[in-house]
Amino acid sequence: MHSSHLFALLCLLVWAPTPTNSWWLLSKADTSAPNTSPILCKNVPGLTPQQKRMCHDNPNVIKYLISGLRSALHTCEYTFQREAWNCTLTLPGVGTSPLQIASRESAYVYAISAAGVSHSLARACSKGLIDDCGCGETPQTIESAPTPSPYYSRTATGSQPVSTSDFVWAGCSDNVKFGNAFGRKFVDQYDRQHATEPRSQMNLHNNRVGRRLLANAMGRECKCHGVSGSCVTKTCWKVMPKFDEFANRLHEKYQLAKLVTNNDQKLFVRSTPPSGVSGRTERYVKTLEVSSKQMRNELIYLDESPNYCAIGVKDRECADNCHNICCGRGWRTTREIVDEPCHCQFVWCCEVKCKTCKKLVERNFCL
Repeated sequence: MHSSHLFALLCLLVWAPTPTNSWWLLSKADTSAPNTSPILCKNVPGLTPQQKRMCHDNPNVIKYLISGLRSALHTCEYTFQREAWNCTLTLPGVGTSPLQIASRESAYVYAISAAGVSHSLARACSKGLIDDCGCGETPQTIESAPTPSPYYSRTATGSQPVSTSDFVWAGCSDNVKFGNAFGRKFVDQYDRQHATEPRSQMNLHNNRVGRRLLANAMGRECKCHGVSGSCVTKTCWKVMPKFDEFANRLHEKYQLAKLVTNNDQKLFVRSTPPSGVSGRTERYVKTLEVSSKQMRNELIYLDESPNYCAIGVKDRECADNCHNICCGRGWRTTREIVDEPCHCQFVWCCEVKCKTCKKLVERNFCL
């Protein structure tokens, strides 16, 4: 590793987060040079011996693990860009509020980070970028014709075909099984060693939710084969959703996250009756263990969210949600002229030519 990269990583020690989430420091590591992951993991504070060993033994896998983590954090920031909490995770934000507060925001970050790792590894496997894994398992069930897929098609190669009534299972499915398995071994290491502690139980549960929702969200992607575009035969394989689409689904889970309590080293959530139910409320209140079937796909948290309006919002861009983001402190509007392509035309073959137009753009910033 270059000396400048080592110096930068050592500087992170000043802002080192708690060991619970120290593996997130890998998102700031430089991975451009070959065979750097063993050195990176050796110098990241707080990693467990098992995580360091996995880094040393699987340098190519760790590269895609880091890529998945970065994608998760970037997607988190994009998803929350118009909310009071905007997923501020850049150092020194990592390891400070809200992540040391066991809030619903922390629950979301853990879940999307775990899912981001799995997503990156699963896709890398199907593309043949990791030596230790290949295509995902070919489904063995007989299914009817697949619904149209919103995802881009890829060439069907690899797996042993399995016939169905309307298509053939073939191609190379995303290997989410490998992604989840490796991600679980690496990401969950610290919390598994502290599994009797409520916060670690919360983290492990939310990590599992992220991975499980990703696996459950896999859909079919198909390609037709025949003369002149006809669909004489159709091959299909399993693919994960685009990660931003998955993040939107996880955001819905964030909004419905359940507050839990600790009792005798176990986490429980109280299920209250739906609105409009009459009679004695306590008849309908029941306590669910977090590990129950009803809670398997639900995010959980231990603490209420902090007051994000107490955090400085000055100069934060607030788009069209300034009243909430700026916490009632007001905002200023700037106007600027920008160049953008316009009047684009397709020129045979194969070019798109555009003119350049001036456009007045307004931007809002908190006071």
